[in-house]
Amino acid sequence: MDTQQPSLLVKIFGDTPFEAAVNSVLIVIILIVLWRIVIKPIVAITINVYALIKVNKLAALEIIPPKRSEVSPSSTQDLISILQQQLGKYDVISLEITGSKKAGIRYRIIADEQEIDSIQKHLASYLPELKFKRLSAEVSKDLSVFSIRQSRHFAYPLKPHEDLSTTDPIAFIAGSMTQLKEDENVTLQFVVRRYSSRKAMRIYNLLLGRGKAKIDGKLRYYVMAYAWVWIPSLIIGLFTHSWQVGVAVALVLWVPSLFAEKEEKELTQLEERIYGEIAAKLEQPLLQTDIRFAVYSPKRTDKLVGDFISSLEPLNTTGFQYLTLRKAHFSEWLQGYRNHIFTRRLSSIFSFNSSVMSASELAALFHFPHGVIKTEGMVRSHSRTLPAPISMRSADEFDVVIGTNKHHGVETPIGLTGAERERHMFVVGGTGSGKTTMLKYQIIQDIRNGKGLAIVDPHGDLAEELLEYIPENRQKDLIYLNPDDLDHPIGVNLLELPDGLEGNDLLREKDRVTESVISVMRKIFSEDDSGGHRIEYILRNTIQTALTLEKPTLFTIFRLLNDGKYAKTAIKNLEDEDLKAFWKNELGKAGSMQKVKMAAGITAKIGRFLFSASARAMLEQEKSTISFDEILDGKILICNFSKGRLGEDTSMLFGITILAKLQLAALKRSEKKQADRKSFYLYVDEFQNFATLSFTQMLSEARKYKVFLTMAEQSTQQQDDQKLVNIILANVGTVAAFRTGSPKDEELLLPLFEPYIERGEISNLSAYNFYCRISGVETQEPVSGETIIS
Repeated sequence: MDTQQPSLLVKIFGDTPFEAAVNSVLIVIILIVLWRIVIKPIVAITINVYALIKVNKLAALEIIPPKRSEVSPSSTQDLISILQQQLGKYDVISLEITGSKKAGIRYRIIADEQEIDSIQKHLASYLPELKFKRLSAEVSKDLSVFSIRQSRHFAYPLKPHEDLSTTDPIAFIAGSMTQLKEDENVTLQFVVRRYSSRKAMRIYNLLLGRGKAKIDGKLRYYVMAYAWVWIPSLIIGLFTHSWQVGVAVALVLWVPSLFAEKEEKELTQLEERIYGEIAAKLEQPLLQTDIRFAVYSPKRTDKLVGDFISSLEPLNTTGFQYLTLRKAHFSEWLQGYRNHIFTRRLSSIFSFNSSVMSASELAALFHFPHGVIKTEGMVRSHSRTLPAPISMRSADEFDVVIGTNKHHGVETPIGLTGAERERHMFVVGGTGSGKTTMLKYQIIQDIRNGKGLAIVDPHGDLAEELLEYIPENRQKDLIYLNPDDLDHPIGVNLLELPDGLEGNDLLREKDRVTESVISVMRKIFSEDDSGGHRIEYILRNTIQTALTLEKPTLFTIFRLLNDGKYAKTAIKNLEDEDLKAFWKNELGKAGSMQKVKMAAGITAKIGRFLFSASARAMLEQEKSTISFDEILDGKILICNFSKGRLGEDTSMLFGITILAKLQLAALKRSEKKQADRKSFYLYVDEFQNFATLSFTQMLSEARKYKVFLTMAEQSTQQQDDQKLVNIILANVGTVAAFRTGSPKDEELLLPLFEPYIERGEISNLSAYNFYCRISGVETQEPVSGETIIS
C-alpha cells in the first residue's frame, strides 16, 4: 500500500500549527540574513557596475575663492550637509583640488549637469564673494591614480574642521602642490554619495546601549563570538538531519543572553574622549567617500604621492584613525579601471573600498583657506562680483546697454534708461582695461537706433573701427573728421560768426565765441605760464578785435599780436572805445621788447600750430565746412584725432576746438523750444586731454540743451585741474570704474561703491570688468559687470 508523500509546504513548515509558526519565524530570519549579507551587497554592486558603464552628462564648476575668507568651520560643515541632502540615493558629486605650475591651484566641483546650478546657488549662499567658471569635465587620461582610505572602521573620526585652526590641512595639501614642475599636474578628488543613516544609527545606538541595536548586538556577540552557542546547534542539526532543530537550539541558547548583562570595563580618559568623538561623528550627516590622488609626472610620481600623504598628517587621530594609501594589488592590470572611475567620477564598485566621512571631516579636507590666502600659486579672486539691483532686473527696456552682470550663474544686462543718460556718464580705466570697448558698444547702439552723436577719439583706432558699423540708411548722416587727410580737409573756424546777426544778437554771439576761444587757449597754456590773468586779458581784447575784421580765424589773433602793420590797419576801423583804448594805451605805449613779452604767451601757443599742416588746413579756413547746429540735430560726427599722426599738442587742440564748437551750438539751443531740441550724445575718450572748466561747468545745464556726455579717462589724476574732477563727479549720474593704476583713483572712487566693495578691489579688477554706480533717477546699489565685445 502506497503511502502518500508529504507536500513541499508540509516539509518546510511542518504538520502542526506550532511547527508552522516556528518554521515561519526561522524562514523570515534566514531571508533577512540573506538580504543583508548576500542580496543587498549584490544589488549595490550591480548598481555600481551599471554606473560604471552608464554615460552621464557631467558639468564642471570652477570655484574661485576671494583673497580673504572669514567663513567659520561650522558654515563649511553646513554646506557639506546641504550638498549631502541634495544627493539622491545613488547620485554622486566630485569635489576636486587641482594643481599645476602653469594653471596654479584650483577648486572645482563636478556633478550631473542638471544639478550644477543648484550646487552653485548653495555655494553662493555659503560665501557670496565666490566667483564661478563653467569648465569642461574632461581630464587627461594619462594619469597614475591612487586610492586613499581610512585606516580603521569609519566610526573612528579624523580631526574635525573646527579642531584645525592652527594647522589647516588645506595649507599642507596646497603646499604639496606648489613645487610642481612644468610637465607635472596633480588632482585630489573626493567622490561622495549619501551613506545609509540606518547603519550609522545602529552603531550609534549600540554605542549608547539602547533599543534594537542592543538586542542585535547581543545576537551578534553571542552567536558569532561564542562557540558554545553555534557548536551544539550544529551538532544537533547534523544528528537530527533537521536544520529547524539546529536553529531552534541556537535561538534557545540565545534567549538567556538577552537578559545577561556583560560586566563593562572601566574606560580610560582617552577612550571616553574617543567614544564621545565617535558619537559626535555619527550624529552628523555621513557620506560614502572615495578619495583619489591622480598624478602626472614623468619621473617623480612616488615622491609627489609621498609628499601628499605626509600633508594629511594633521588630520590624524593618534592611535585611532588616519588616512592611508591603499595597497594597489594587480596595479598595472587595474590602472585602466582606476583611471576610468577617476575620469568618470564614479564610486568604487565595492563599498568596502570607500571611506565613510562625516560632514566635518570632509569640510576639513575640502574648504577654502581661512583668513588671507598666502599659499603660493592658489588661484583667488581679488575683486568680487555684485548682483544686479532689482530695478535693473525688472526693467522693461533700456535706451542703451553698457555691459552684462554675471553673478553666481545669473546674467543680467546692465543698461541705462533715457532719463538716466540725461545725467551723463563718467568712465575711468587704465590702458587695456576695457573702457574703450564699453564706449564702442554704446556708440554702435546709438548709431543703429538713429541717434545724433559725436565721438572724439585721440587714438584713432576707435574712430576707424566705427566706420564699419555705419548702416546704409545712416551714411548720409556721417561726418568723418580726419585732419590727417590733407587732400580732403574739413574746415572748422573757431572765430566764425553766423551770417545775418545784428545788434544785441551779434554782441551776444561775439561774447560766446570769445569765451569759447579763451577756454581753448586756457587749456593749452602751460601751468608754468606766468601772468596768466594778464595773458587772458590781452587775449580777450585781441579776440574781440579780430571779430570786427572780415572772416577772422584763430591765426588772425597771432597776426594782430605779431604783425604791427596788420594791427594798425585793423584798429583804424574800431568803433568800440574800450578796444581802442587797449591798443592805444596798453600796447601802444609799450616798447618793442615789452610788447613781445606781453604777447609772447599767446603767440607762442598759436604760432606753433602755423607749422602744422593739418592744423592750418583745418583751422585756417575762413568758413567752416560743417555746421555744428545741424550735427546736434541728428548727424554722426566721428573725429579721428590720432596723437600718433597729428602730434599730442595738435590732437589736443583739435579736440578742444570741436568741444568748444559743440558747446556753442548747444548754448544756441536756448533759442529753440524744448520740444524741438533733439537728444544728442557726445562720447569723449581721454577726456582729460580736452576738458575745459567752462565745458565741464556746462554739465549741470546740458539736460536743458539735451546734450548728454559720456566721458572716459585713464585716471582722474591726469586732470591738470582737480576741480574739474570734482565738478564731473558732482554732475554725473553714472560712474563706471575699471582697473586703474593709481591708488588715488580708488581713494576718490571707492566712496561711491562702499560698503559693497572694499579697498583694493577696483585696482584688482580683471580686464573688461568694471563696477558701476547708477544714480541718474533713483539711487541704486552698485553692480559689477563685463563689457560686451561688438
